[in-house]
Amino acid sequence: MKHSKQLWNELVRELVASSLLAASIVLLWRDNLLLFIVVLVEGLAALDLWHDRYDLGFFLVVAMLGSLAEAVFVHFGVWRYANPTLLGVPLWFPLAFGTSGLIGERLVRTITKMWEEASSSDASSRLLSSKGAFGSMR
Repeated sequence: MKHSKQLWNELVRELVASSLLAASIVLLWRDNLLLFIVVLVEGLAALDLWHDRYDLGFFLVVAMLGSLAEAVFVHFGVWRYANPTLLGVPLWFPLAFGTSGLIGERLVRTITKMWEEASSSDASSRLLSSKGAFGSMR
């Protein structure tokens, strides 16, 4: 039960971090420098919470590949940003993309653990009930 509570707390933490990042972008997108600073702080806070080697690698790869893809899309006219700074992409974008990827990766980890815990709990319950049924047959 304690393990379940920890997973629920982690899920809430991840959803709050995601919501905060989205709200920051929605509210501050007109000011690239301010949003860059806010997203930098949010990204550093996320990396402080979740900082194993996989997390850092995931953050960096998603930030770099996502930004590269965005620059290509903007260059070829797939879409454009209202407030671009470099290569048609806002200054804050790589940090926001990396942070979003990190939070998403952590959400997947937490949901997977919750799923596994629920599955093992169901299996244990079935095993106990089947032992009880066989025990009563003797």
